[in-house]
Amino acid sequence: MGCAANLAVLPERVAGASRVGVVQPLPPNAPSRIGDYTLLAALGRGAMGSVYLARSRGGRPIAVKVARAELADNPEFRERFRREVEMARAVGGFWTATVVDADPDADRPWMATEYIPGPSLQQVVQDHGPLPERAVRRLAGGLAEALVAIHGAGLVHRDLKPSNVLLADDGPRVIDFGIARALEHSALTEAGIVFGTPGYLSPEQVIGGKITTQSDVFALGSVLVYAATGGGPFGEGATSALVYRVVHQEPDLSRVPPGLVPLIVPCLVREPVNRPTPARLLEAIGPPSAEPSWLPAQVRTMVEQRHTELSKLPAKPPTRVLVEDPPPKSPTLVAPSPTNTPAPAPTRTPARTDPERKEVRPTGVRFKTSRAVGLSWAGAHLVASLVTASILDPVVGAPGAVRLAAGIAFLAFAVAAIRLLIGAARAPLTLDVGPDGITLSNGTHTRRLPWYAISRVKVEAHHARPWLMVWLVSAAKTPDTLGRGSFTRHKGGVRVYPISHERYRKRRDRDVVELRSALAWYGSAAYDPR
Repeated sequence: MGCAANLAVLPERVAGASRVGVVQPLPPNAPSRIGDYTLLAALGRGAMGSVYLARSRGGRPIAVKVARAELADNPEFRERFRREVEMARAVGGFWTATVVDADPDADRPWMATEYIPGPSLQQVVQDHGPLPERAVRRLAGGLAEALVAIHGAGLVHRDLKPSNVLLADDGPRVIDFGIARALEHSALTEAGIVFGTPGYLSPEQVIGGKITTQSDVFALGSVLVYAATGGGPFGEGATSALVYRVVHQEPDLSRVPPGLVPLIVPCLVREPVNRPTPARLLEAIGPPSAEPSWLPAQVRTMVEQRHTELSKLPAKPPTRVLVEDPPPKSPTLVAPSPTNTPAPAPTRTPARTDPERKEVRPTGVRFKTSRAVGLSWAGAHLVASLVTASILDPVVGAPGAVRLAAGIAFLAFAVAAIRLLIGAARAPLTLDVGPDGITLSNGTHTRRLPWYAISRVKVEAHHARPWLMVWLVSAAKTPDTLGRGSFTRHKGGVRVYPISHERYRKRRDRDVVELRSALAWYGSAAYDPR
């Protein structure tokens, strides 16, 4: 195909940090505090920056990830990082590392997550070899459930790999599900770099196609092959060789235990639409075994060692000079580059913060229909109809042709005024597009469509009456209407929201642009820009 010739893939980890998660001494240039957290040790470095082990003021262990200085100087990265934090907070579930704090406006943006005292899948396989079939099946269930939570929050991981999977005593944890997306839209991408790891990228990522939630399913299949065999499904070698095999060759599953082959093969199908969803994978995996521990004995020992290391760390790093936190910056909102996204950044309701906890609460993007605008237009049309009606009066003495034109105009203005009055009498609608999905309300009732229930979403331009359209997954039920034509069938999909039908054209066009941008950001897996 030749379409991957210019692909540049970032290395999985920078030199000297292949074992991210292993507790190491703090480097001399590391600060003593990040926000309210005291740094205790280094956990590694990656494409985004450095990862530190820290403690909260209450003693809770925290993993703090700090952006590299060159990324911190990029205003677009800061804005996208801020949105990524908001969406990452919406991710729930048992198998992800929870985001507990962040400061996108610091000198170097940072994000704090709960610390998982367990080794990475990559380290376990390198040190002790492949996992037994029972453990791989449990790993598959945990990762599939994590993807259900991540995708349900409107995110696509985009870089699921063995080093991003931590093995805890109660199950696996997925990390770094928010950072890869923030990086992908930074200036590094403009230089031709695709963020990801050779051998775990899906074919559509390699060739520059549309990345969806099914891209993560392909990566999940590759991770399971690594866990079961000690190697990826496309072998080892140079980046160019690996990405070529992903696009042109079938995966090598010859060493995969036969009991796992039916589970892994569907994940590695080349066409994304033919791969199973994470929810379907959970059904195929079935309930977990009742055995008390899912990890082999040698891996349980590694987890216990992590707990021991954590308990021996001092409450604060000794003999270090505390570095004062820099003064907060005012957030700078910068529209994304048109080469990276289909529309400018959406205008959002400012995120609310709690001064005691410094917690960002996502609010998404909101659109509302207006009674006042509808009444104003109705009044204008009513006045126009009265003016044209006065021309019809024989006392005026207008020529016959003028009276005929006035009669036609009168009917047009009168009908338009009546329609506008009827529309203004209906309950206004409020549309929210956010990390959890699409929500529509008429002030009395609310209808919510989570992203996992939407297979496709787009803005359909129909002359001066554009609509937000969705296509639901087969198991989803179409909600009852809230008036104004909402949730009505159209062209195989469902009309959800009339976009500024009552407003003037310039405002309507602006709302269309902002809505497209919101859909592209929060619902990228389902958004259809056509």
